[in-house]
Amino acid sequence: MTSVRPCPTRRSSPTVRFVQLLEREHHLGVLGDGARRAATGAGSVVLVAGEAGIGKTVLLRAFAEQAREQLQPLWGMCDSLSTPRPLGPLRDVAHDLGDPVPDLLRGAAAPHEVFTAVLDALRGRPRMLVVEDVHWGDEATLDLVRFLGRRIAGLPLLLVLSYRDALGVDHPLSPVVGDLVSTPDARRLQLTPLSRNAVAELFAGSGADPADVHHRTAGNPFFVSQILAQPDSPLPASVRDAVLARVASLDAGARQCLELLSCTPEPVTRELLGALAVPTATVGVLAATGLVDRHGDGVAFRHEIARSAVLEAIAPGSEAALHAVMIEALEAVGGDPSVLAHHAAAAGDAERVLTYAPVAGEDASRAGAHREAVAFFETALRHVAGAPRETAVRAWLLEAMALDLYLSDRLRDAITAREQAIELRAAAGNTDAVGAGHTALAGFFWGAADRASAEHHADAAVEILAAGDNRRALGFALCKQGFLAAWRGDAGAVARAGEQVDVIAAELGDDVVLRSTASIGTAVTRLLQGDVSGRADLVAAMQVGMRHRLDDLTTTPMANLCHYDVDHGRLAEAEVSVADGLRISEERDAPICVAYLNAVRARLRLLQGRWAEAEDDSRIALAATDIRLGWLWPNLVLGLLAARREAPPRNPHLDEMWRIANLVASPGMVAAAAEALAENAWITRTPDPRLDGPLVVDLYCRDYAGRDVVVAPLSRWLRRLAAAGVQESAAPDPGPLQAPDDQPYAQAVALWDSGSTDDLLDALRRLDALDARAVAALVRSRLRESGVNAVPRGSSSTTRANPAGLTARQLDVLTLLVDGLTNADIAARLVISPKTADHHVTAILAKLGVHSRSEAAAIGRRLGVVGTAPA
Repeated sequence: MTSVRPCPTRRSSPTVRFVQLLEREHHLGVLGDGARRAATGAGSVVLVAGEAGIGKTVLLRAFAEQAREQLQPLWGMCDSLSTPRPLGPLRDVAHDLGDPVPDLLRGAAAPHEVFTAVLDALRGRPRMLVVEDVHWGDEATLDLVRFLGRRIAGLPLLLVLSYRDALGVDHPLSPVVGDLVSTPDARRLQLTPLSRNAVAELFAGSGADPADVHHRTAGNPFFVSQILAQPDSPLPASVRDAVLARVASLDAGARQCLELLSCTPEPVTRELLGALAVPTATVGVLAATGLVDRHGDGVAFRHEIARSAVLEAIAPGSEAALHAVMIEALEAVGGDPSVLAHHAAAAGDAERVLTYAPVAGEDASRAGAHREAVAFFETALRHVAGAPRETAVRAWLLEAMALDLYLSDRLRDAITAREQAIELRAAAGNTDAVGAGHTALAGFFWGAADRASAEHHADAAVEILAAGDNRRALGFALCKQGFLAAWRGDAGAVARAGEQVDVIAAELGDDVVLRSTASIGTAVTRLLQGDVSGRADLVAAMQVGMRHRLDDLTTTPMANLCHYDVDHGRLAEAEVSVADGLRISEERDAPICVAYLNAVRARLRLLQGRWAEAEDDSRIALAATDIRLGWLWPNLVLGLLAARREAPPRNPHLDEMWRIANLVASPGMVAAAAEALAENAWITRTPDPRLDGPLVVDLYCRDYAGRDVVVAPLSRWLRRLAAAGVQESAAPDPGPLQAPDDQPYAQAVALWDSGSTDDLLDALRRLDALDARAVAALVRSRLRESGVNAVPRGSSSTTRANPAGLTARQLDVLTLLVDGLTNADIAARLVISPKTADHHVTAILAKLGVHSRSEAAAIGRRLGVVGTAPA
């Protein structure tokens, strides 16, 4: 039922139009500036925020009329469906954007292909693209908004996003808004309620008490307009009454049509109006109430509040019948499966839910809207009881949903879904599906940092599928077995699995996807053995995944490439591979891979000496992901930063890191974690019994790919521990540390190993620059012990916490910014005026050289500005 909806127009009374544009001159001016920029080819984003009924739509419609000669207006809507349409706003404007956008949306194009086509289409002429109610946007729409926002400066486009501003920190729109407002090409407009003076002006001569109206409506323009539209009526007890008072004048037929329209949050097209048998004359009558508007060739409620009020007033028990009527009409015009699924669920029509919700889920998954895909599959699962072939349908839904759960960063739920599907398949005797389920679980448990369970499921998959006829499923099980063997350093097992996959791939006509999947484990083994040509094999596998639109095959080799670039000290290559990996993962809408790569980048930044960025990436990764495998590096980074700066007696981040390392039991990860424990023990001068445990002993006793390279850094730290008299070690001497130029902390440690006075002074300079205070203290102590009298002093705590010369009051304000307070909250806490608080925040941003409050807060956290400022 989706239609092209350019800027909607409507006929309004002078009174209503006056209400809607009152006290909006500044906002129209900002939008006008954006229009002039877009007309010259320099785009911008304007975010219009405010509560429901504040007049966001009215403002934008009025401006669109003003700017029509400068910009072609395009109007996309996000609707409050139970599960949003994937890329709903884009579907609204696709026809105006032209080919190939409509065809890509109808097909199975990958999100990045659709986004690139949209970008190309928007280059053609100056436009204003409005996306209304983006707080209801699906995941793919939010990705598109972010995609366009990052490229807006080079487009002849004014991108306007309206949304309700009461967003929780976990709302999917919050990080998108945060990203956009931190750019120089974005402006945020906060719409405020009408003032008392404005309400008084509006009600002059009406006989109503303006003060009472303002008190009852809090200045909300929609509420005010509904009361103003009926000045001879008593003041309604609620806005619901105000809306229903307009409905009361309708005849029975018009009211029934209005109730029917209220059951769909989406605008209703002319074609659908015909299928619903809504006469054109009735549409005019409904529009005259002011509750609905003409949208393109159709109609929609002017405000969600009005629609909700009408819907809630429908006689109990009759709403399902309205949805049933809507379903029949939508089926007659070929409606969108996502909309049909919404109405089928509301009508309690289980058969139609199972017809449309799975299709909508698959469409959403292809569009990159994985959270919405999960919601559709969950809707179908709630209605599957009693359906024909219930067991098989339920199992299929769980299997399909598991992958979207995984990609949505709900790993534990993905594991549960697959385990339930395996039980159902086993009960039905479908061994091929059981085997494929074990292969999927092997990958999920590896992401959960549970190597033992991952290997159990991989082995079970191979055993089950080897007894059947599904050779391709067996090939993928062997690929998973080989990949896990690579990470434990078992080169022989990798080779054996690869040989079997080669035979199967040849039987299947040289299956390139199967061969490429197998090549990941082989490439990892080659890298561990020092053969850097394995990098090219990982890139080749990733390219096959991109060509075949297989997200797992695209992101897995790239994630491994990034990991081993960092692990093996190829930091210049890692800078490129991590950036490419993040870009590809975002394009493929794989947040679980994005989170893992943020964790890898945190480790990269630590090695590069970019510790503030390493800390930020670590905290982002820990907060963003359900993939436990991605928790190891952030905990390692945060634990080492704490040790190097403060040397705390307890280091919970390193404790968590070690717990994960025990679960993964991969030599490279265990060695890196043990190295961090040894460094912490050396800094704190406290022995760590975990370094004498079986996990570390096994690193030296077992044969595995790349062992000498893996244990060399650990051996150096164990020998430093022994040399300091902290903890004995029989670790072999790997030779002196050759610290690369791009690793400043490693250079300082190498200078410590040298031990000469000049080298120690050089190390001290580097450590002070890194703010490695605890390690610098060890160097100073060693210099004094060697007889050096004029040991340079480090920065004072005051200088470290206040390097930008902030005043005492500015430090108080920065502390509250770190705590997340708004300017109004800061003013109240410090007993200053809001205007003074604004001035302090502006001065802080200037002194710190940043552009946003979030950046200032991040710097404050890094500088140790924490706690509550005095009142």
